[in-house]
Amino acid sequence: MAKHLADYGSAPVDFIRGEGSYLFDAKGKKYLDFQTGWCVGTVGWKNPEMAEAICAQAREGLHVPPWFRVQRHEDFATRLIELAPGKLNRVFRACSGSEAVEFAIKCARMTTGKSQIVTIGGVYHGHTYGAAALGNASTSGMEPNVTGFIKLPLPKTDTEAEQTITAFEDLLKSRKDIAAFMSEPVWTNAGCFIPSATFYSTIENLCRKYGVLLVMDEVATCMGRCGELFGSQLWGIEPDIITLGKSFTGGYATMAATLVTEHVFKKSTGVPYNSTFGWALQDLAAVEKNVELIIRDDLSKNAKEVGAYLLELLKPLESLKKIRQVRGVGMVLAIEFRLPISALIAAQCYRNGLVTEFTDASTLFLTPMLNLTKKEAEMGANIIKKACGA
Repeated sequence: MAKHLADYGSAPVDFIRGEGSYLFDAKGKKYLDFQTGWCVGTVGWKNPEMAEAICAQAREGLHVPPWFRVQRHEDFATRLIELAPGKLNRVFRACSGSEAVEFAIKCARMTTGKSQIVTIGGVYHGHTYGAAALGNASTSGMEPNVTGFIKLPLPKTDTEAEQTITAFEDLLKSRKDIAAFMSEPVWTNAGCFIPSATFYSTIENLCRKYGVLLVMDEVATCMGRCGELFGSQLWGIEPDIITLGKSFTGGYATMAATLVTEHVFKKSTGVPYNSTFGWALQDLAAVEKNVELIIRDDLSKNAKEVGAYLLELLKPLESLKKIRQVRGVGMVLAIEFRLPISALIAAQCYRNGLVTEFTDASTLFLTPMLNLTKKEAEMGANIIKKACGA
């Protein structure tokens, strides 16, 4: 147990270095990493091109706060807009996913002049008060005293999806104070639940019909994680606002972004947009290189193909009585148990050299590197099967 570090029960494993899809602890034990920092890892740990990009920028020796015009910020914002779906045209600089979500909340309310944001219950959006109130804060009973959020049930089946859509339309018909619908393209930390094929296209149509904004929190689903560069592209939708983080950095930086349409940008005049460390140049160097490598090496495609292979390897676990469902898309996968044993399974995986996580007492959560190989997928699947008693 930590003596001075604020710590309420982290796993007693001291990782000191990484390489590719592997981690090494202080005792020299090697682990295959299927957690990668909760949807963070992309191009592998100790990637030499990433290291050189960061070191080269560090040798320049400066930090420029974002109230100065920085050409590299403009250049990278332009690159993001070129890659992004739909009519997104402006980029707010942020340090973290939570901060990016806060920008999204503020912009949605300022653009529409309305206060309420509709979201899906049980979905995680961040730790800051606004983001925590928007989503599942994991606050252990300390609910944020922030109003203006309406939560609909998380739809786990096609039938439940229809019910959630109906509930959303009923809200739109009965209330005039709804600014936006905001959620994740895939519900990651909620347990890796995947929307039905037409869920988001229907939600988008309702947003357009009733004049509310469509906001996608892509902090956990961006940059190839779900098999497309942006998770929104799985459903062919065009959000008015998108937030980026996690895989955006590959784990080499603390940086995020909020992308908005020109309409939203112009209506958001007055939003405090200067983040002290927003796009610090060493962070920017890392993210520039990370995005470059993801596109150059077509890691979205690899995530889609190897993720599907890993899912195929794990699907037979559904024959076990203890397992309710194995599900996933790209490099976001989950194994849901019928009993609260996910922590025990994760611990057994640790002992056998595999790092995993759990979203709740009954759900094991897997978010491997985007450049995971099929051989590594097989290794990880075998450890998980053994831990599950298969």
